[in-house]
Amino acid sequence: MKTTRFAIPLRSRAFTLVEMLTVVTIISLLAALTLGGYTYAMRSSKRKLTIGTFESIKLALERYNVEFAEYPQPNGTGQMVLFPPGNKNAYDVSGAACLYQALTGDGYDQIKGVTGATASAGGGSAGSSSDGKVEGAAEVKNKMLVEIPRAIFTKKGSTYILIDGFGHPFQYTKAAAPTAPVAQGAQGASATTPITINSTYDLWSYAEDETNTTMKSVNSLTSMMLSVKWIKNW
Repeated sequence: MKTTRFAIPLRSRAFTLVEMLTVVTIISLLAALTLGGYTYAMRSSKRKLTIGTFESIKLALERYNVEFAEYPQPNGTGQMVLFPPGNKNAYDVSGAACLYQALTGDGYDQIKGVTGATASAGGGSAGSSSDGKVEGAAEVKNKMLVEIPRAIFTKKGSTYILIDGFGHPFQYTKAAAPTAPVAQGAQGASATTPITINSTYDLWSYAEDETNTTMKSVNSLTSMMLSVKWIKNW
């Protein structure tokens, strides 16, 4: 007996709109999780590099203080530079330039009160500006940072500066010299406005804070949330 077979056409099944939206949502979530994890890891890595450099700078500043009986003072303030170039975020590089020269011995024009004669006596370089090199007996004597990885300094214009893990200049302010108490009711007398929180110096990195990059350390006294992201010595 002959059996007759009937061909049953197979109907192709297409994705419904709900299924497509579900797939797109899952892919978006996975991408967000991956990107978020990467961003967190990068930020954590930059903070760790900043903290490591931060501690090295503090130790070097103490060595500088022991050697010269004072902490270095930036030669002026308000040297504002955009980071990166073309960005709206401006940073003061005065302190970072002072730190670079004071702790490497490479130049002395960014350190207040240091002249050619005192620089020579104190281990300063033969030239006033930095050239990116630490060489000669005078500069080696003034080298407070034994190892200077390329990642912690850069050149902006003609100025070398110490930078944090985020590629931004460290902020540094020396405390003003203590003054005698102002007599109550004295004519024309006024109390000295503090420029630092610490009695020695204030050192900080804005870290991932790209909003308050023109704020100073003393500004954080009036706002508890201002420096929550900063890495600082107070």
